[in-house]
Amino acid sequence: MEPENAILVFVVDDDVAILHSTRFFLECEGHAVVTFRDGPTLLAAFPGPSPDIVLLDHIMPGMDGLEVAARLRDLDVRVPAVLITGHPDPAIRVRARAAGIPVVEKPLACNALLGLLAAYGARRSAARD
Repeated sequence: MEPENAILVFVVDDDVAILHSTRFFLECEGHAVVTFRDGPTLLAAFPGPSPDIVLLDHIMPGMDGLEVAARLRDLDVRVPAVLITGHPDPAIRVRARAAGIPVVEKPLACNALLGLLAAYGARRSAARD
């Protein structure tokens, strides 16, 4: 069953189990999902089909999620991002807020994440009308 505001979600996480469970959860909610194991692989996907939102793991080898978000901006990719972290350090929240990126903690707060996705889906639908 596809929700009224189904969206295309790119998920970036170096943990394969998190990628699979997040993909399963979001697809069960009717969203289309593409997964990436690291930031450089995600960045290589642009230009290309643009997602409605990107979920970025905070701590990954090489580039962390905030660095990936900055690189997306450098590439002029105008896609909203959400930082996913299992290490809720106040400094991370400050950096994310300064970058204009909401933070969702692991284990994923499913209702909070679905609320964010619904808001982005509604904005996308409104922009099309």
